[in-house]
Amino acid sequence: MDARLRALFDAGQDAGRRPFNRLVVGVSIAVFDLFLLTNMATVPSLVPLSAALRLGVATPLALAFILLDWRGRLSRLYDPLLLLLAATTAAIVAVLTLLIRTPAGLPDVQAIPLILLGTGMSWRMKPRMATINAVFSTAIFIGAEIACPIVPRAELGSMILTAIAICVACLMFTRRLDWRDRRVFLLNLNEQLRRALIVEQNSGLLRSVQTDALTGVANRRCFDETLASSWREAQRTGSALGLIMIDIDHFKKFNDFYGHQGGDDCLRRVAAQLRGAARVTDMVARYGGEEFAVILPAATIGIAAEAAERIRASVAAMYLPHEGIEGGATVTISLGVSSVVPNAAYGPKRLIEVADRRLYAAKQAGRNRVAVKHVAGSEKIPQTSGAI
Repeated sequence: MDARLRALFDAGQDAGRRPFNRLVVGVSIAVFDLFLLTNMATVPSLVPLSAALRLGVATPLALAFILLDWRGRLSRLYDPLLLLLAATTAAIVAVLTLLIRTPAGLPDVQAIPLILLGTGMSWRMKPRMATINAVFSTAIFIGAEIACPIVPRAELGSMILTAIAICVACLMFTRRLDWRDRRVFLLNLNEQLRRALIVEQNSGLLRSVQTDALTGVANRRCFDETLASSWREAQRTGSALGLIMIDIDHFKKFNDFYGHQGGDDCLRRVAAQLRGAARVTDMVARYGGEEFAVILPAATIGIAAEAAERIRASVAAMYLPHEGIEGGATVTISLGVSSVVPNAAYGPKRLIEVADRRLYAAKQAGRNRVAVKHVAGSEKIPQTSGAI
């Protein structure tokens, strides 16, 4: 696991193990203090010292650790202090073991490795800290058992082996737990990446379905769906909906002169200009061939006309040569504009029809212009209730 993944893994582990450790440390210290009762029964002479070490040292340290961690004050000192607390309990037990002088205290001596079961298996330490704790505690327990005067030499070997066995069990448990946590972390991470990849693939698929492959703007299908949804929204809010129909002037001559690759490049450059000149809320689409359309939510005829003139000027400002026309020229566009406050008598198709006929009127009037109303001599557009 590399450094970045390790940092992410550690952060996730800390979020879970710290609340857990606050609970088990409190319970462990309470059980540790209860061993004072066995001291009363087996070695009464050690009770004052045992009480002082258990209640006066280990318990306050544990409570301080829990409180500081709960308030988020330990930061990077968390693991060293947790190890220090575990080592303190082991040292207290070792000191008390060395002072036992009566055979009645032998069960207490035999039980001291059990302290490691509490700190080594219950407390959630990082593997390195857990290893240090297990080795240190085992060494100090074995030293105390060897030095304790009441331990029969015949039983010393089995007691040492018991301490070592508990140490090995703690180490194996810690390593196994860490391996399991890492595996779960990597499996969850892999699942998250897989889901993110699926979402990205679906998003890319959706974009490919809705985007014109040549120009990068919305395709006809997306235009139809967006116009229908925009119409419903405008009908719900009572706002105007604008539409601009656009055609590249003399595009067939351009295509014939420059070839299909030149024509494709012209379409891409015009589409880019349309996107740049349209509002953020507008949707630019390739309607078909060299024809484009712009849907303008919340746009009156005045707003739509201003947007159309801005788009026309933007394309003209490219000064893209058009030598397919006699005498030479540059690429221009003609635009037809319509806007309406939707009502039951006026559907989206009529909005397209009006804008398309005004586009035709603009081309009839000389091209490279915006038509907002009928031009003299052009085909009359039937007046419809709600049309602007």
